[in-house]
Amino acid sequence: MIKTFKLVRRIAGQRMPVYITLADDTLVDTGPCSLHRQVQTIIKEHPVNSVIHTHHHEDHTGNSPWIEKQLHIPQWIHSTGAENCRKNTMLPPYRAVFWRNRKAFHPMELDSDVFKTKEHEFKLVHTPGHAEDHIVLIDQERGFCLTGDLYLYHSPTSHFSFESIAQLIHSLKKTLNYSFEEIYCSHSGYHANGRRLMERKLNFLVQLKTSVMEEYQKGHTPQEIRKILFPSNKMLQYMSLFQNSPMHTINSIINEK
Repeated sequence: MIKTFKLVRRIAGQRMPVYITLADDTLVDTGPCSLHRQVQTIIKEHPVNSVIHTHHHEDHTGNSPWIEKQLHIPQWIHSTGAENCRKNTMLPPYRAVFWRNRKAFHPMELDSDVFKTKEHEFKLVHTPGHAEDHIVLIDQERGFCLTGDLYLYHSPTSHFSFESIAQLIHSLKKTLNYSFEEIYCSHSGYHANGRRLMERKLNFLVQLKTSVMEEYQKGHTPQEIRKILFPSNKMLQYMSLFQNSPMHTINSIINEK
């Protein structure tokens, strides 16, 4: 049985939705600390006996220290994310305002590529690009995928410095090798046509990479490419003080190894 819960962080006229998912008695991600009251209510009203994280970012693990301290239930994360979880976060100001810093907690490292609940058998697929430890959970029998932050939306032109366009493309291709149609995204929710949306995102990123490299091969600098391909700014870029920026997208593509 799958249940999703929509949480919304509102601040300074901006709103950011976050979805957490309950698969039988396993919670997938724990939401940000800034929404701890809602998350604690959900956990108190539903049986939760284990937690699995799609990745270590603060909007996905913010309530995990409370779960560790109060519930003493097992939590898991991909091995490359475990060390990050064992440290208090020190977020940039805009992320700290939205999500708040997370205290350290101590999840176990996933040692299998399969995770079973009462009614579901999930294939765990390592999908770096947004975060090195990112995974998606795919139930091929029932035809759906819990995508964490792999999808988000289908036409991204602006990224963070820690993101890799090449890895995102590879992870999308890897995920699409599996059988599913529906997706549950951590920030845009349920999509019945999720596979088609992920294919659309993959095609967009491939074309974006081609467009950037064509301009670069003409001799244009990254700054000139920014003006040619992405002449206007979006709200998130201002809010993040341009820590989220098309410049990171361009540099990721140009500097791909």
